[in-house]
Formats: sequence, C-alpha cells, structure tokens
Amino acid sequence: MKSSDYIIDYLVKKGVDHIFGFQGTMIAHFVDSVWKNSGLTNHSCYNEQGAGFAAVGYAKASGRTAVAYSTSGPGAANLVSAIADAYYDSAPVVFFTGQLNTYEYFDIDGLRQNGFQEMDVISMVKGVTKYCVQITDVNDLRYCLEKAFYLAEHGRPGPVVIDLPMDMQRQEIDPDRMRSFEEPEEPDYSEKAAAAAKDILKKLNSAERPVLMVGNGVEYGSDTHRKVLQIASKLRLPVITSMLARDLMPYEHELNLGHIGGGYGHRYANVIANKKADLIVSLGCSLCKRQTTTKTENFATAAEIVRVEIDPKELERKIHDDDIGYCLDCRPVIEELLRMISGGDKRHDGWLEVCQEIKKKLTEFDDSCEERGANRLIDELSKQLDENAVICCDVGQHQVWTSQSFRIKEGQQLLFSGGHGAMGFALPAAIGAYYATGNKAVAVCGDGAFQMNIQELQWVFREKIPVTMIVMNNDSLGLIRQQQDDMLDGLYAGSLAEGGFSSPDFCRIAEAYGIEAVRVGDAGDLEKCGKYMNYDRPVLIEVIVDRFLGAYPKTHFGEEMHNQRPYMPEELMADIMEL
Repeated sequence: MKSSDYIIDYLVKKGVDHIFGFQGTMIAHFVDSVWKNSGLTNHSCYNEQGAGFAAVGYAKASGRTAVAYSTSGPGAANLVSAIADAYYDSAPVVFFTGQLNTYEYFDIDGLRQNGFQEMDVISMVKGVTKYCVQITDVNDLRYCLEKAFYLAEHGRPGPVVIDLPMDMQRQEIDPDRMRSFEEPEEPDYSEKAAAAAKDILKKLNSAERPVLMVGNGVEYGSDTHRKVLQIASKLRLPVITSMLARDLMPYEHELNLGHIGGGYGHRYANVIANKKADLIVSLGCSLCKRQTTTKTENFATAAEIVRVEIDPKELERKIHDDDIGYCLDCRPVIEELLRMISGGDKRHDGWLEVCQEIKKKLTEFDDSCEERGANRLIDELSKQLDENAVICCDVGQHQVWTSQSFRIKEGQQLLFSGGHGAMGFALPAAIGAYYATGNKAVAVCGDGAFQMNIQELQWVFREKIPVTMIVMNNDSLGLIRQQQDDMLDGLYAGSLAEGGFSSPDFCRIAEAYGIEAVRVGDAGDLEKCGKYMNYDRPVLIEVIVDRFLGAYPKTHFGEEMHNQRPYMPEELMADIMEL
C-alpha cells in the first residue's frame, strides 16, 4: 500500500476522527490520503497556526490525542507556536510536516538551505517536543508512528513532530514487514502511591488549616477529577486550583476557593494559600513562579508543602528547601487516598468556614472596586451561557477578567494558553474544542489577540461552526498599557493609538465574512446578548470597554501575592488575618 495511506489508516485505528491543516506541495500526498479515507474529517484552516491551535484545543477539551499537519518551510514554521503551547500545557498532539525529497539533500555541512521551502524542522522543534523525527527510511515509518503516539499519551503528555519528506509519503510498503515499536513495560508504582497517600492523609489529619492545590495534571471529566472532589468533600477541604484547572469545580461550589496566581489570581485564593494555610497538598500543579510570584521564598512560609508531580524536573524547582515531593502520576495517589479515607479521619469544617468567610469578605471588596468594570461585563455574559459549553480564552486583560469572573457552571470547560501565553489561541482552539466535544464553543478575545488569527473567521463561516466570539474591545493592548502605567511612566509605545496601535470595526469584518455580529457597550446592553451566547450558528459579540480599565486585583511588582491592588483597607486585612 502507499505509505501516506498507511499513515492515515493508522490514525483512524488510533481513534483520530478530525484532522486540522493546510494544503501544500510537500504535504500533498498526505492530504490526498486524508481525503480518500472516510474514517476522519479534514478541516482546512487559513494559516497553519490556526490548524495547530485547533488541534491543541481539541486535545485540551477532550484529553484525546489530536493531529495537525502543514507543508514544509513556512508552513511548518507557522505550527511552532501551537507545538510550544501543547508542550508547556501537556496536551497530546501529533504534528506532521511535509519536507523536501530525501534525495534532494546535499551532504554539505553548514549549507544554508538544501532546496526551495526546505527547513530543518527537527532542530527547530526539538526544545518543545517530547519526540521529533524526520523519516529518511520508509521502513521506519511504523516504528516512528507507534513511538510518537505512545510518547504523546504516556507520562506527562505533550506534542510530537514527524517530518515527512515527499518521497517518504509516496512509497509502496508492506506494513507487516516493518519493524514496530515495543512499548516499555509500565512500572508498578502502586506501593509508592500507597505510601505517598498514607503520608498525605497523616499530614491532613494533623493539620489545622490544610488546602488542596489542584493543577492541570488532574484531567477535566476524568475519574481522577471526580475522585479528588470526593476526597475534598469527605474531609471538608478547601480547594484552590491553578488557572488551567479553573474549571474543575463550578464557580459556586462550596469547596471552590478560587485559582492561585502570583499576579492576577483570586485575592481570596492568594490570601488563603500564602498567609492562612499550614499545609498545602499540591496535586499535579507545577507551582511555578507565575503561581507563587518571583520571590518564591516568600510563598506560604507558614505552610508545609507536599507535592505530587509526574515530572521530576518540576520537583527540582523547589518552593521551600524542605518540600516533600513525590515523583508520581497523581492519579494512583488520589485513588489510594480516597480508598484510605475512613470515618475516623479529620474533617475540617471549621477551617472551611473560615475560608468561605474570607472568600465572601474579599469578593465583596473586589466587587465594590470601580476598577473592575470589565469583570462585571464578563460576569454578566457568563450567567447567560448554558451548561455544557467550552470557553476558550486568549491572552491579555480579558484573560484575567475571564479567569477571575467567568461563573463556570457544571459541565462547562474553560481553556487557556497557559505556559506559552499565545495571543491568537482562542478562536482556533474553540473550533477544535467544538469538534472534540460537540458542545457549544465560546472564544473570549481582546481586540489585539483576536487579530492574530482573524483569518479563521472564514473557516468558521465555511463550516458553519456554532462558535460565539466575544471580543473585548478597549482599542488597546490593555495589559501592556497597564504595565506601561506602572513601570514606564505612561509612555504607551505600541499599545494605544498614540503609540501606533489600533483596531478595526470587528462587526463589519464579521459581516464581511458572512457572520452575524452585535455590538454592546455596558452591562445593561448585555442582557440582550443571551440569545447570542447560545446560538446554534456563528456570531460575534463586540463588547466596548473603556481603554483605561485595568486587570485587578493585581500584585504589584515585588510585593507579596496576598497584598494586591487595589489594596484592601488595613482594618479588613487585620480582620482577615485574625480569622
């Protein structure tokens, strides 16, 4: 059979049902095989970055391995941001790139380019993949495919790249005669997991003010997700999440104490974690400086920290010198911990009530702040969205407003570009999330971020994808403008009109693509957006925001994470600390 047909047959056998990419000469045989195979659906983007982020959105929304492809050279280069996003946020994605025929290469060290649109893809992506390989012998194809999928899905998930020269796509092959990849025997970590769970339960029983810190290592909708909430419920433990794990609990859940963030986390989450807890049990959460602030040594100095983390390198990044770290998949540890809990274990009802009181007081303070007008807009929009929707958020002030104030309901997911922080993520990610789940998709963007992949409006129109696009338009790069106010004497280089930035009329652009659009300007107008939030067809909602509204609460540079701007009154701070 033809080698490209074999690749696509393999994808279908692995359960791949949607594939994202853009046609090109050096990937043409691969795409031809995609079109001939009725087992999966091809989706064409308008820039390869769109295809890559759609695949990442698919993987993040479903937990299943996604696939994207591009041609060589500039096509492959356009995929790199999505590859990096998948790597930093642990999303299993297999990327295929087309390449020059193997016989067109010269064995000349230092030669800048071997041929038209040739580029050393492997060297370029090596630092942001779990595995990357160029196929130079077609007999290695089966081995490389099997290895790629195994590595994408096992351990800490992540992206892999297979570079396919044109002649490697069109060879006649016999798959049964090819060497295969032997999956390594999975180590038995049951004893280590049980020992870790026993130690954690002992510490939870001894602690007076424990907190569960849950991160992206707990997959949304999984058995582990359900079990970790059962543990928290049985022991009455407050749960604080990372921003990426923000959707593990509905906004109104009694155990939900917000998401941590060194700069822009929920104020009450930061106070509880940093100043009130005496034990933090971190499950699948990196506790990076984005979560603990750059002055890590000041984080939660009164708390013992116990970490369960699958990546040994993350555990090398110490929070305290006496951290207790278990290099384990958190899934068996959570399972063992739930199994061990009995009626005799300590319940923390009193401490939970203290945390809820802190949340109530600080939420009331933040809601009263004039600076948080955009948060109120997000709050109102989120109330109108039905359950079982996937919300994909771009990067900028709107990300902060959304992570802080979007009222996640049961069954809703909230996806971010976390570690990579890529503008242009939300729209294509929402496309991928829709095809992964079949649920309503929402893209929350800023006017700057939306323009990064605005061309994918044609994809939305062409396939009639029911995505609601919310563009928070403050006619600025708001997060940069806010930083310029704090650090650069208000010189708005590249962030406002006077500094060389501007945005178009998004409603007119949407309408030019054949997509319905509506513009709103305040919370009162938002009430008429309910029908648009749940449309079964594409729609763009442009929300006009004052360009000088900020993202608050915010930790000012060098200060401790619990003491965010706008500063709470001293008497309120004293009251909180005495609880």
